[in-house]
Amino acid sequence: MPDERRLTGRRALITGASRGLGRAIAAAVRAEGAACALLGRSAADPPGAGGIAVRADVADAAGVAAAVAEAAERLGGLDAVVCAAGIDCRWAPTGEMEVAEWDRTVAVNLSGTFYVCRAALPHLVAAGGGAIVNVTSVAGLRAWPEDVAYNASKAGVELLTRTIAVEYGAQGVRANCVAPGVIDAGMTDTVTDPAARARMVDQHPLGRLGSAEEVAEAVVWLLSSKSAFTTGTTLAVDGGFLA
Repeated sequence: MPDERRLTGRRALITGASRGLGRAIAAAVRAEGAACALLGRSAADPPGAGGIAVRADVADAAGVAAAVAEAAERLGGLDAVVCAAGIDCRWAPTGEMEVAEWDRTVAVNLSGTFYVCRAALPHLVAAGGGAIVNVTSVAGLRAWPEDVAYNASKAGVELLTRTIAVEYGAQGVRANCVAPGVIDAGMTDTVTDPAARARMVDQHPLGRLGSAEEVAEAVVWLLSSKSAFTTGTTLAVDGGFLA
């Protein structure tokens, strides 16, 4: 029988796949038939069937360039990229935000996404086109108080992605964002206070937090040929948070 998986034959590079949302995205992309290279600071986690691991800190431009080149060589090229690596900082009003906290958050979330896309774009163009999906956040579209570095970095990812879509569309490269609401994985694992979790739930008209698998499904759709006329946009998977 023909293979009807949506990403069969694709060669995908995924960052941030060691835990939480990124792990769910990597699992979904592999399940849909793609060969995957998982880029992270530690290559200790096995990438699963049809995958490889490459080591780099996304905030290190030279390291990213070498890791992307290695991934492309070992996979035989690239035609899909997912940037899911991200961090948050200690919350504080803008006037009290530590410069080191700002620098590290922007370095990982925004500069890291840029470094990966910059290194991967020549490979996508060489393959005749492909798809980039960058994970931003509803915090890049509506400000969370006392989280200026995260807000600004995620807003920057959206405009970076739109710029790539405009610049590379004629070469067959699509670039989109997924903006999760509050997802019950990864960064929210440390929120254990029932009242705090209830407040997070109350911000979503659907009355619950999202799952990592729901965000992963949106990423798979944006990577697949089913979204062939979609580029330069942000798909909110947010339970109505932005409504």
